[in-house]
Amino acid sequence: MNVLIVDDDMRSLEQSKEKIALYVPSERIFTATNSVEIMRIVGSVPVDLAFLDIEMPDTDGFFVADYLREKQPKAESVFLTGHVELGAKSYDYEPLDFLCKPLDAMRLQKTFERYKKVRGQGGRDEKIAIEAAAGFVMIHPDEIRYITRENRKSVIYCEEQKYMVKSTLDELEIIFSDFGLFRCHQSYLVPLGKIKQVRQSEFGRAFWAVLDAGDKIPVSRGKYAALRQEISKYGARFV
Repeated sequence: MNVLIVDDDMRSLEQSKEKIALYVPSERIFTATNSVEIMRIVGSVPVDLAFLDIEMPDTDGFFVADYLREKQPKAESVFLTGHVELGAKSYDYEPLDFLCKPLDAMRLQKTFERYKKVRGQGGRDEKIAIEAAAGFVMIHPDEIRYITRENRKSVIYCEEQKYMVKSTLDELEIIFSDFGLFRCHQSYLVPLGKIKQVRQSEFGRAFWAVLDAGDKIPVSRGKYAALRQEISKYGARFV
């Protein structure tokens, strides 16, 4: 794949290129700092994925996204900015993703996973390799009942087995968010599609999510509204 990075700040551009080079060979990464360079590259290179800085002196990322869509309709765009408040406007242009600078390598992994799914290179049939004592085990995300933190280790509870992994819950949240797992509590990730009921705790200070298998998972008060919203996105209707 060919990647285009557009940023007028050379230091920021080089930092982004360094992180993106973890996922794409450096010879496949093209950079532009102004409109002239953008037009030259877009006119001569088939771009698969473009990382576009929103704020630039002679243009902006939104204009570049429109230009790229006109010239190369199959290219996907990711907006970059140091100002989070610009994120809402960016989604009018249907980007693949929205990232804050400087880029985070772990968060960038999710961007490339999304790209693969959009291009049909991944999806719901994708399996996850979990390292075990004598090798590794392949599991499908649908097998997961929930993920929790126990004795300073992350534990993935599946239908017939549980696995202790080295990754933190923060890392697992990034990996599994595209598979419908939600961080309902600082110590728990739950599959949205397996939630049967959410009810208030006995003293009303928090909530419990009851799963299909009967597991009771705590839901923080601060996560309750976000959980309702995510369940709505997942296809449930509140009546």
